[in-house]
Amino acid sequence: KGDYQAYLCMIPGQSLAQVYEKYGSRLLEGNVRTFLSARGKVNSKIQVTLRNQPEMFFAYNNGIAATAEDVVVEQSDAGLKIISAKNLQIVNGGQTTASLALAARGTAGKKDKADLSLVMVQMKLSVLPSEKAGELIPQIARYANSQNKVSDADFFANHPYHIRLEEFSRRIFTPPAAGSQFGTHWFYERARGQYLNEQAKLTPAQKRQFLIQNPRAQMLTKTDIAKIQNTWKELPYKVSLGAQKNFIYFSEIITKNWSSDETQFNEEYFKNLVALAILFRKTESLVSRQDWYQGGYRANIVTYTLAKLHNMISEQALGKQMDLRSIWDKQSVSNIVQDQILIIAKHVFDILTDENRPKDDVTEWAKMQLCWEGVKEFNIPLSSAMLNSLQDIGEVIKESKKAKENQKQDNNIIAQIAVIGVDGREWAR
Repeated sequence: KGDYQAYLCMIPGQSLAQVYEKYGSRLLEGNVRTFLSARGKVNSKIQVTLRNQPEMFFAYNNGIAATAEDVVVEQSDAGLKIISAKNLQIVNGGQTTASLALAARGTAGKKDKADLSLVMVQMKLSVLPSEKAGELIPQIARYANSQNKVSDADFFANHPYHIRLEEFSRRIFTPPAAGSQFGTHWFYERARGQYLNEQAKLTPAQKRQFLIQNPRAQMLTKTDIAKIQNTWKELPYKVSLGAQKNFIYFSEIITKNWSSDETQFNEEYFKNLVALAILFRKTESLVSRQDWYQGGYRANIVTYTLAKLHNMISEQALGKQMDLRSIWDKQSVSNIVQDQILIIAKHVFDILTDENRPKDDVTEWAKMQLCWEGVKEFNIPLSSAMLNSLQDIGEVIKESKKAKENQKQDNNIIAQIAVIGVDGREWAR
């Protein structure tokens, strides 16, 4: 009953490892995360079992849950046998699958390769019609995951917003830095563990090239983006609630905004996002080096400082806006902006740690909207140099319209590719 067929079956560990080696992370796109390394508690135990008691793997492991849009089966002497599956996705058991591939591959000189000939894995396969797959796969992933802790941020990983940011982050290069011929990527980790997972099968030379093109310092996570965006929307008290609670609030906003106009999330949006990330990380660095900084509450100081900067520009420089394009082009923050940030940060620190604050705990005080109201009302003038560095909003609006039109064209091309990619049998069905 329902909109799917279901199969309970066993798959040889060697076969599962080979499928993963061939398709890699594409096999886990329906999962809430990719491989989280062999060092985690669950994954390290999987490695021990594979090497010491491979015949017991079936008994010890919970197996995998998978989905497909179509399967071909045939009757054999041993019973029903699956011959092929269309768009196979492992929605639970990504850690098991990647662990099998890691064990079969081995590490140092292949000397520690595991023999998977005795390993069998139980698999629950749900065959979903293509028109239902997008709706049902995230639900199956949510209800099936239990072995490793899964956060709310992980579950939102398959929203089109994150998929688009991931695509931009793999395609768009930064302007080349001084002395360099090539730009780099700001790597967006849509699914937790992607950054390390994409290096897993690379040779040492390929890995060096990957790290040159995707520096670790330029890796962004979903919670990073939620923190950066909500700060710039003047919601530092939401950011101060912590990564997960802030992300849930951010997700609700993105879902609504995507539904109203998804073209606003375009290449220009991505570049501005990276510019804000550069601004955020520079502010963290600046605060850490100040004499008045006592080693605590940096996260609160940074989010309140940048929220205040945004508020000051909107209040004191009508028709002007922060020149984020300049930050993107230079991949750095000007001294003028840094000087302004330091002035704001010191005042923010004083307000957060004021002896007369309503809450004794500074962290709890920072979570209150009343705290933000106090910071917002505190008068800090923009320097004349800062005012002169701002960009005219008219230019920003013009660039935004152009970026939206480009995104519409990109969407049309993607739609055409999707239509061409559907085979005749599917059209007939």
